[in-house]
Amino acid sequence: MEGLEPAHQKTDSHPLSISAARSGLFKTARPRVNQDRFSRPSVDAIEVDGSQGEGGGQTLRTAVAFSVILGRAVRVDRIRAGRETPGLKRQHVSALEVLAKVFGGRLEGAAEGSTTISFVPGAQRVHELRVDMGTAASITLVLQAVVPAVSLTGSRLKLHLVGGTDVPWSPSYDYLERVAKEAYRTIGINFDITTSRRGYYPRGGGRVTASIEPSSSVAPLDLSSKNPLKEANIVSRCGSLPRHVAERQLTSAIAVLNEAGIKVARGEVSEEPSDSPGSSVLSSLVAPAVYVGSDGLGARGTPAEDVGKDAATRFAKIAKSGSALDANVADMILPLLSLATSPSKVRIPEVTSHLKTGMELAAQFTGCLWSTEASDGSVIVTIMPKQGQSDSVGHNV
Repeated sequence: MEGLEPAHQKTDSHPLSISAARSGLFKTARPRVNQDRFSRPSVDAIEVDGSQGEGGGQTLRTAVAFSVILGRAVRVDRIRAGRETPGLKRQHVSALEVLAKVFGGRLEGAAEGSTTISFVPGAQRVHELRVDMGTAASITLVLQAVVPAVSLTGSRLKLHLVGGTDVPWSPSYDYLERVAKEAYRTIGINFDITTSRRGYYPRGGGRVTASIEPSSSVAPLDLSSKNPLKEANIVSRCGSLPRHVAERQLTSAIAVLNEAGIKVARGEVSEEPSDSPGSSVLSSLVAPAVYVGSDGLGARGTPAEDVGKDAATRFAKIAKSGSALDANVADMILPLLSLATSPSKVRIPEVTSHLKTGMELAAQFTGCLWSTEASDGSVIVTIMPKQGQSDSVGHNV
């Protein structure tokens, strides 16, 4: 297993540094530590069981993000132990390598198939970086780890990624850009993303640039009111396929939402170039106190109508629950609310295994307390940061 030395000692020919150096995008800055945001890394590593909870990549992403934000060394064992193919996949390795490069950290065990990694974060050294993952590895999952880690250390980063934009078992690019990005903004994390090419399985080749801005703090949320949704927007895309594929996805999604009493305010269709054929559809609504979306991906042998119908059916169910966040964006945002200075309350459709895992890790790193309460077809999650905790809030899941 390859280990990465601190950046100031780096002399090897690691692919990330080669790519960055050749492109002129590997820019360094004087080491600094924002003492207001996190302390110097602790010698004693926080031990994380990578098989806990849902036992997937979410455990690793959450653990390394908190490691960077809080300046705590971390060791993660038994990574994805319960999965058919245990250990790190390409997108996990890429996220780890990006954070190690950006923060000059010491990283060990970051190789595909590895089931154990250790990471000691340092101070930011790189402000712009290019990473070609060489496969259809998920760009959106890499950004899930990198965005909060960079922003909440008061750092700034421009990241150019080549890989998969719309691939199975991860948020689609449109979901990240149209729903998750706006939800992050509500807690004080700002970033922009653009794509010049879509990347579908198996070849990938998608191109995304992310510009991450520094954040001074995490803002608490009070999104506990029930608010049934009556409106949605739909975007349907296809790459290297006839335009009618995207049109059929859109038509079937509109029919499902209209039957559920949900008006489609805007429907968008696009046909785009890509290295592999593929398609995606997103039903969403972003409005004050609402950040909800449901996406779907085309697959060989699956009619386009079924892709649109499935995404719209899931959106209609979320809309009926009156939730402020859908379950996927809740998995991304709620653990970070453990870093706010006051409590948060958020209504979501359900508590997923991903969310349970994320909140358990947040409690391990920050000492937060959290609780859930069933409420009229949905769930209200209360998160009490360590500052100002009271005996009335505790973990009851």
